[in-house]
Amino acid sequence: MGVIFTDVNKIRGVPGKYPLTAENLFRVGLALCTLFVIDKDIEKPVLSIDEPNFLTLSLSVGFMNGGGRVITKGSGDIFVRTSKGEEYVIEITPLNERDVKKLESMLFGRAPIPKRTGEDIGDFTC
Repeated sequence: MGVIFTDVNKIRGVPGKYPLTAENLFRVGLALCTLFVIDKDIEKPVLSIDEPNFLTLSLSVGFMNGGGRVITKGSGDIFVRTSKGEEYVIEITPLNERDVKKLESMLFGRAPIPKRTGEDIGDFTC
């Protein structure tokens, strides 16, 4: 398995190929929500996406499964922007090097990332 974050806060690739597969982005979203709940002590973090597409929605489903809320084009704790070109880029802010190390530790570690159930699952607002 290759590296997920190419820069401090960016994931690059071709949609449908690693690291931009639906399964991987689901896990990144779940780990991202878990990081903000545990490390930043935000009970219900809010993820703001620039546009609903395959990449942002795959990430959003994982984020909601971690208990976070997802909104489109609003203000939140975390912002996700996508750009298209030869390869697609997902930019997640604010993330620093320490946050990325923690995320990759969760993603590549053996311990399961905690998921929410029932009423604790997050929601999506347009």
